[in-house]
Amino acid sequence: MDLGIYRLITRIGAGGMGEVWRAEDTKLLRQVAIKILPEQLAADPEWRDRFLREARTIAQLNHPNIATIYSVDQHGDTFFIAMELIEGEPLSTLIARGPMNPADAVRVAAHVADGLSEAHEKGIVHRDVKPDNILISPKLVKILDFGIAKQIGGTADPGLTQGGMVVGTPHYMSPEQALGRTIDARTDIFSLGVVLYEMLSGQKPFEGEAVTEVLLQIVMNEPRDIGQAAFGITKALADIVRRCMKKQADERFADCEQLRAALAGSLREDPARLRKSSVPTLSVKRDEIHNAIRPPNAGAVPASSNKPSVAQPAQPRYRALVADDDPATRYILGSVLSRHQIAFDEAENGADAVKLLKNNEYGIVFIDLLMPRIDGWGVIDYLRSRRAGRIPRLFVVTGVQNQKLSTADQDVVSGLLYKPIDVGQVEKLVAQ
Repeated sequence: MDLGIYRLITRIGAGGMGEVWRAEDTKLLRQVAIKILPEQLAADPEWRDRFLREARTIAQLNHPNIATIYSVDQHGDTFFIAMELIEGEPLSTLIARGPMNPADAVRVAAHVADGLSEAHEKGIVHRDVKPDNILISPKLVKILDFGIAKQIGGTADPGLTQGGMVVGTPHYMSPEQALGRTIDARTDIFSLGVVLYEMLSGQKPFEGEAVTEVLLQIVMNEPRDIGQAAFGITKALADIVRRCMKKQADERFADCEQLRAALAGSLREDPARLRKSSVPTLSVKRDEIHNAIRPPNAGAVPASSNKPSVAQPAQPRYRALVADDDPATRYILGSVLSRHQIAFDEAENGADAVKLLKNNEYGIVFIDLLMPRIDGWGVIDYLRSRRAGRIPRLFVVTGVQNQKLSTADQDVVSGLLYKPIDVGQVEKLVAQ
């Protein structure tokens, strides 16, 4: 079956707003996802307007944690959206296997918070944050289906806003949403808190045999405390879940950036206890988050300084360099080095890494391929240019599975480490 330039291949899902198909763009020869509005709804002007609103809403958003829209089109009487095809599985599938590792749950929540923050900045509330709308791909966590998103900014279409209408999935609604009251970005924070509760405990916090019963639970009752429902989580993480799920919006996190910072800080745990994860590594941008999760032996860096931090373990054997713009990865690598009493420097970008390499001798270097200013390939090129000098053991850190190295790269690269970092593998490398 064809829809204009798109050839439908297989149906991959269906929901209240239509079917989703895997399709091929016959012009660009790439696979896409096609969302088709049901015929009975396409004939309804109000539903058709809502479908177009979804497309316009998503089109405003450009973020790695939000599925990208390519086009909105009509073929005969069929209305459809062509969007990014994401290979992965819904978060609901992961949860169905049982409670998730707390570090995995934090990473998923942080990625979702990051994407929602982008939407909120543009005045868009998702209003249906739930596991089925969160897709875990090998590289990124993606938020799907802004089909019931509501504009809260100046571009909102008042003709499409129905006052007092309860919209969303009952188990994940905020109290104000369940009551049909005015909502803002904090309603998504409540819903994300419910998702986080379910990831950690394997249970929905609000249950009932009927929709009305579930809504009453959300509005009137407190769920079983997450500290009892989820085994082995830190107090900091439990407090985050409790705060997200406060009945009064004013008592929740003010915005997703604040929530994201708290989530990053909650990753303070012994990396040796982390299993190899199937969730993309958390990327952290803000300096205060970086300071919150620094390895315990790392020295303090003045706020005005751009120089990488330096760990000071006792009786260092030789020095190491950890160059990665992801503080969670630096934390894991730095903690392993600290346990082996190896002093190390950190660099948050390739330019700082090159400066450190010019001024210091290192026995081992970890280089992320995707860094700002100068990427990892540029750092490798610099090391290759130093053939006359001593080249350290260099390990490339990458989130791209099956990363290939050229023959020239193999001359200077000792090995590859894949994100999420396998702590056991790092332990073996450092012990050697």
